[in-house]
Amino acid sequence: MTPPKGEPQRSQRLAIWEGMLAILFINWSTGMVMTGYALWLGAPPVALALLGALPMMGQMAAPLALFFRGSRKELSANLSVFGRGLLLLALFVPLMPEPWRVPTLLLVAALSQLILAPVSVLWTSWMADLVPEAVRGRYFGLRNGVLGLVGTLGNLAAGSLIDALGKPWGFLLVILVAVLAGIAATFVLRMQHEPPAQNHPPSLGAFVKPLADRRFRGYLGFVGLFLGAVSVGGPFVFPLFLEHARMSFTQLGLWTLIAAGCSLVLSPLWGRLADRIGHWQVLFLCSGIAAAVLPPLWLLGGPGRLETIWLAAVGDAFAWGGINTALTNVALQSAPPEKRNLYLAWYWMAYALGSILGSLLGGFLGSLQAQPSPYHLPILASMLLRLVAVGYLGWRIRRNRSRP
Repeated sequence: MTPPKGEPQRSQRLAIWEGMLAILFINWSTGMVMTGYALWLGAPPVALALLGALPMMGQMAAPLALFFRGSRKELSANLSVFGRGLLLLALFVPLMPEPWRVPTLLLVAALSQLILAPVSVLWTSWMADLVPEAVRGRYFGLRNGVLGLVGTLGNLAAGSLIDALGKPWGFLLVILVAVLAGIAATFVLRMQHEPPAQNHPPSLGAFVKPLADRRFRGYLGFVGLFLGAVSVGGPFVFPLFLEHARMSFTQLGLWTLIAAGCSLVLSPLWGRLADRIGHWQVLFLCSGIAAAVLPPLWLLGGPGRLETIWLAAVGDAFAWGGINTALTNVALQSAPPEKRNLYLAWYWMAYALGSILGSLLGGFLGSLQAQPSPYHLPILASMLLRLVAVGYLGWRIRRNRSRP
């Protein structure tokens, strides 16, 4: 079927504008703002680990997308409005009795992420039809870079606002604006063209068939192991900066701005490199940086010793500028077009399962109250597990080359 005039380039541009609004919701509802809000509410390390891993843990609901019928655009927009709007309930948490506040915040955040999870499959499948494979790396590299910069400027503004208004009013205002921005993004989403696609619920045999694909099965192993390793220590990075290194929210916003500014340059370059050498190789290089470079830089920082933490902002862009693009694109390249949703569903389930196990381990290690802070031990364990995951990925790449 011939696409309308000006497509798919028009929708590709709209997807960047839509993402610029959506990233404000994502960053302010899951990142430093929500972490700081939870700390103000009195969240212990176990609760921080769960809160930080919820966006990934919620992806266990992603396979529900396989059983929905109808337009991917309409389904994505409707689920996004409902899931993002639900977070308005977080504004009323301070009115509750103190013992209920943190559990209620976790419940609201978990329900929001579960509702949004199927959008990962629906939207990615839709965008794969809009962006040709030959330019997919550079397009998503550019989009991720732009979104990273916009999201980080938003973090800087949010941090300054929280410092200016104080707690909890700064948190509450930022979360309200996040929800409004997320809902506004769905109006732009509806303006995009949707190529026709067949959508039939799979049988049990068809559902498990991607696991017979040896290379994809090996990739799922890496996704679960690496994202699990990230979840062990990742939720404790911002608490480490805020409570151990004594950074202000304005400084934390500036840190994310540096990371995003570098990512704006590096993400498109990683995308172009991936189009040439392959997403597997980019994933191996960037995950190696995320494993061997970033955690030591975080851990070396402390009160009055922020030099390595600022350096880690640049390293963060080097690592995640490539990882964010390569992770999904390896899954897309692995899938036959008619089975794309199935492969994506398994990818998000591996993503979620690893995150659940990793957050449980991270929460346990954080509860041990090791010195010099409760956050050092889980971050150290995360580094070791990341290195294991990178070694496994290198072995899988060599194995894939040696076997047809």
